[in-house]
Amino acid sequence: AFAAGLEEKTGIPVACFGHAGDGNIHTNLMVEDYADPVVREKADAALDILFTWVLENGGVITGEHGVGLAKKPWIKDALGEVAYATHHTVKSALDPNGILNPGKFLD
Repeated sequence: AFAAGLEEKTGIPVACFGHAGDGNIHTNLMVEDYADPVVREKADAALDILFTWVLENGGVITGEHGVGLAKKPWIKDALGEVAYATHHTVKSALDPNGILNPGKFLD
């Protein structure tokens, strides 16, 4: 019901699929050209709505594929302050020169 409402509210088609065995549902926004700034702004606003709802309802914004670059802007909210800081601490300890995947997961 939420996905249908999101699609109706934003005008962006929403595709849901997943794995019934582990309750892992993927919700994808089907946009034609994410490189187009107008499309990107509209899609990101829809993702804000989606990810806020998911987190408020005890879900996670990642699945078995991890965060990826597409979800990077929302990962701090998803992890929380303590876990996000812990990721930075571990990254700094293991990669003091910042040469491993710079700018990918943590800035």
